[in-house]
Amino acid sequence: MSATGSSFECGQSPVSPVIKRLYCMLCIDTEELMENFDDFSKFMKELNDYALRLNKEEKRFLDSVLRLQKALTSDASFVIVVENVKECHIEVSEAVNNQIEIVKETMEVQEEILGICFNEEKRVDDRLEFLQKEVKPLLKRKKALQGEFQDNVTKLISRRRFLVDLPEKQKELGEDMKPIDASMEKAKRCRKALEEMHHDAVTVAKKLGSPVVE
Repeated sequence: MSATGSSFECGQSPVSPVIKRLYCMLCIDTEELMENFDDFSKFMKELNDYALRLNKEEKRFLDSVLRLQKALTSDASFVIVVENVKECHIEVSEAVNNQIEIVKETMEVQEEILGICFNEEKRVDDRLEFLQKEVKPLLKRKKALQGEFQDNVTKLISRRRFLVDLPEKQKELGEDMKPIDASMEKAKRCRKALEEMHHDAVTVAKKLGSPVVE
């Protein structure tokens, strides 16, 4: 490659500019070269057009880059596709692995929640058992109170009905009281007259000297 390097520097060969451009492309890494394959092929066509005018070193360079071009043509797309698939597969695998870890973490959290729920359920069951023991006498008392309530309601209804009848009875008694009141006035006059006659009789008896029992 010393002759090629010399031609790059001196620029004596008419093909030197093309070789120089190809040389610059060869200085990039293989990945970038595969991505810029179209430009590389364009420069290769220009170099191949000078094939009959190349010196020995330039022909060796041409043969070398032709082999590279052929390999790139046949294998570059395959390599790129496989590497892309590999990269995609790795990304998907990493995503799945991350998802697995996340699911495991959420499962652990869920298991903790289930444990808390089981413990809480046990406490609730114990509390219910205790309350059921407390409820039994209360239910018995409630049943007794319901019986008393029913009896008292029955008595209240009976008294209410009786109360409804009392005003009418009271009215009847009021009507009956009118003649009694009239007779009472007459009785008062009679009593007063009797008392006066009694008093007069006592007075007369005293005047006669008859003993009077006080």
